[in-house]
Formats: sequence, structure tokens, C-alpha cells
Amino acid sequence: MDAARALRSLPSNMTDETRVLARLDGRMANAPLSAALASLGLESALPVRAFFSWQGKRNYEGRWWSSTVRSHVGFESLLERDFLLSADHDRDVVGVASQPFAFLWPRGTEGSRGHVPDFFVRLRDGTGRVVDVKPAGRVRSAERQFGLTREACEVAGWEYEVFTGPAEPLMSNLRWLAGYRQDRFAPDGTAAAVLVDSFAPETSLAGGVRRAARALGADEGIVRAHVLHLLFTGALAVDLDAPLTQDTPVSPGVAPKACSAWNAGSREAAS
Repeated sequence: MDAARALRSLPSNMTDETRVLARLDGRMANAPLSAALASLGLESALPVRAFFSWQGKRNYEGRWWSSTVRSHVGFESLLERDFLLSADHDRDVVGVASQPFAFLWPRGTEGSRGHVPDFFVRLRDGTGRVVDVKPAGRVRSAERQFGLTREACEVAGWEYEVFTGPAEPLMSNLRWLAGYRQDRFAPDGTAAAVLVDSFAPETSLAGGVRRAARALGADEGIVRAHVLHLLFTGALAVDLDAPLTQDTPVSPGVAPKACSAWNAGSREAAS
């Protein structure tokens, strides 16, 4: 049997309860809203809604290679791309899916048939978070939809967030470092240990790179790329709320972020 296709429009809910639709395991799951959804593996869901494109469309859309899930994740605006970039940097995020499911509001709900949140993320502690992305200036116009979504997430046991984008210079720093998230910039285990040790005690970005290059007998350009990768993964610590320069203090951080998605376990809630 063919895998369930993405919806082009949301169906009407003819019941008096909120329903949840998701494309999981090759089928369209249809479950009532309940706390049983907390263990549903929505971080592995395919987009429940089709991505639409047309001539003259103002939003910029595409696919972001996520170093967290080791595959591409779709986005429909540059702000959504910024969320995915931030999620890749966030050590608490171990899984992420775009357009992961649809809420179908009970029949008779005024002004809205349902809602497809922008993202679902799985956190390191096993909990789930639903994320809607909206420019700060447009949040007020969607307050009712967000309110319904927040209430539904509370029933399901999910956190809920409206992402409006990090402040500057954090976002600019993350955009720069994200260019080094790919595996080709990752040092091997032996080199990584030398790189981290080169920033103990805390030293400037430029000073640590020079120290590591001497210790490894390697080109400073290559070493700098490795260091920027470790800054993105958290193996090296830096204050990203200040402009990142060659003089920025850097110190050893924590172990690099895990890149394997959380095992959600049973999907019986969708049956």
C-alpha cells in the first residue's frame, strides 16, 4: 500500500473532540487529543501538509540539513530556517520535524477548522515541544490560534513555544557558526581533545587557534574551522550574546551535542 500522502487542505472534524492527524509509519494516524500522545514519535513524522509554492510567493522556502537528525528538514520562511539553525545548536533538542501533525478543532469552532504547527521537537529528557514560528510583529494577529494550540498541547503533555527569532548578535553569531556544523569540519577524537585543551585556561579565539595549530602541526585555517565546529556543538564555550571576534574569550565546554534522534518508543496512541 502506498504511503499516506501529505494533505493539501485540512479535512473537517465532524466530532466534538479535538483530533490529531500525523503521517507516521507510512500511514495517516488519526488520534483523539489525550495525554497518550506524549509518547507519539512525532519527531519522525513526515510533513502532514503539502508545501505550496507559486510564482511571486514572498516567503523563502527550502530544506535545511539538520546536524541533529542527520537529514534535511523543510522550512517555509527564513525565520523558520533560523529556528532550525537554533535547534541544531540547542543541546536539549535531539529530534525535529516540520509540519509534523495537524490539530483538527471540534466541529463548530468559530473561525478555524484546524491548525498545523510549524515544528515538533523532541528534547533530551524525552519530552516533546510544539513550535509555531511567527515574526514578532504578527504574533498578535494569531493570538486566538496560538491560544487554542497552547491549550491542546497542555492536554497532550507537550510544551508549546512561539518562536519569533533570537535577538542580535546571537542570531548573527549562530548563522556564522552554523556554516561549520557539517561533518567535514569535525576534528577526529585525538585532534578534538587537543583543540579543547588549547583553550584551557580560557583564552582568545585567535590565541587558542594558534596554540592548537602549533600542538597539532596543522594549518591555522584548518584548525580554525575545527574550532568553529566545536563552538557550534558546544564542546567549546563562548558568549554568543556578544559579537564574535578573534579576541572573544573561549573556554572548554561540554561534550558535543548528540546527533541521534530520541527513540520515542510505542506509537500505540495513534492506533
